[in-house]
Amino acid sequence: MSVQSVYIAKERLKNLLVSDRVQCAPDAVERLTKELYQTVSKYVEAGQGQIDIKITRTDIHIKYMGENH
Repeated sequence: MSVQSVYIAKERLKNLLVSDRVQCAPDAVERLTKELYQTVSKYVEAGQGQIDIKITRTDIHIKYMGENH
């Protein structure tokens, strides 16, 4: 299994777990994450790898890692 395949599998599992915790479909969580990234990007110049978005049942955490990530 390649490194890329492992990463993709890990991301899919993470999305399934998040969607279960927030009780909505995985595609809805993915859309919400993308929309949050786009909104933050309007105000902070950052690549997608510099913004980490975590969604739980009770909170949304947005972390900016900056240029040195």
